[in-house]
Amino acid sequence: MEVEPRRSHRTLVGCVLLSGALGTIHAWSLFLRPLEAHLDVGRGRTSSIYSVALLAITVAVLVGHRLFPRLPGGGVTLLSAGGGTLGLLVAAGADSWPTLLAGYGVLFGLANGLGYAFALQRAAEADPDTGGRAMALVTAAYALGAATAGVGLAGVVDVHGAGRGLRVLALAVGMAGAAAATLVGRNRSPLPDRPSASATGVDRRGLFRFWLAYGLAVLAGLTVLGHAAAIVDQVGGTGDAAVTTANFASAAGGLSVAAALGRTSHRRLAVGLPVATSVLASAGAMVATAPVTATVVPGVALAYGSIIALYPAIVRDRYGPDGYPAAYGRVFTAWGVAGLVGPLGAGTLFDATGGYRLPLLLASVAAAASALVARREAGRRGD
Repeated sequence: MEVEPRRSHRTLVGCVLLSGALGTIHAWSLFLRPLEAHLDVGRGRTSSIYSVALLAITVAVLVGHRLFPRLPGGGVTLLSAGGGTLGLLVAAGADSWPTLLAGYGVLFGLANGLGYAFALQRAAEADPDTGGRAMALVTAAYALGAATAGVGLAGVVDVHGAGRGLRVLALAVGMAGAAAATLVGRNRSPLPDRPSASATGVDRRGLFRFWLAYGLAVLAGLTVLGHAAAIVDQVGGTGDAAVTTANFASAAGGLSVAAALGRTSHRRLAVGLPVATSVLASAGAMVATAPVTATVVPGVALAYGSIIALYPAIVRDRYGPDGYPAAYGRVFTAWGVAGLVGPLGAGTLFDATGGYRLPLLLASVAAAASALVARREAGRRGD
């Protein structure tokens, strides 16, 4: 009887480790300006690499859950970490935009989404009684990985360039993935029972509202994380430090939701967090000074980390353990759309206007709209 709790703890640690390694994708803004100079392209084209990576993550989350009952857990972990390592190595040697897109955007993105979806689902399976909290810990680890990368890679990129930084990142992902595979073990996810009607399409209206609320809520966070260093540099701050601060704040948001689940209603969180995001993004747009920006960037990231930890728990609560994988895969596509529109749109608008005021204003409006949608939908359960 003592073996199962021990095994579940090992599995959860492995999921957290894998998620942390893959979360380094959100340290992208460290590479933004060095790659612009190396490839001689504008902010919009460079930002599109990150946006494509987020879209690839979305595709993998949407379909990846079908693999988990068919492959050993350690095999899924190695597939994810190995694919991510290969993608980063391709990106490190890239001398053209298409090669960088293929390596970082497509290969690293797909491998990342596969591992992230697996870590979320397996963490919930390992501790079904507190599945929402376990998933929140996994999302917090995802942000913590990016923060750690910000600390470890900033000096490497500044001194040796983006290629060296990407190679170091590839090594870290490979090593963490190998360790995580050992912890997760060889057991497979159980085949789900027949999904409920709500998870198979009858509740399409509810799924769409979740989709809309989630996508609008995370738009500002993905925009800020994709451009954190550049946003802070433009107002005279220290961009490299901003990447670390923002991602630590995002991790703190995930941990705070893990602690709040069961004590605070889903509706209150799903409405309040986008409202806070909207206020902060508006402040960053209207008062573009170093002190204000130094508060806005981590503040938006804190709310973002809380939101991405909250929505898996909301969806699991609504659709149950069996309906969750398919339902969340659909809802998560909103994150991919936001990841494509937000960072890419911000880069394109930066090229057109020379600043980030308009992207932040648009993100503020999106967050406010999310709060309006979530006020009706998120509270139907979990209050």
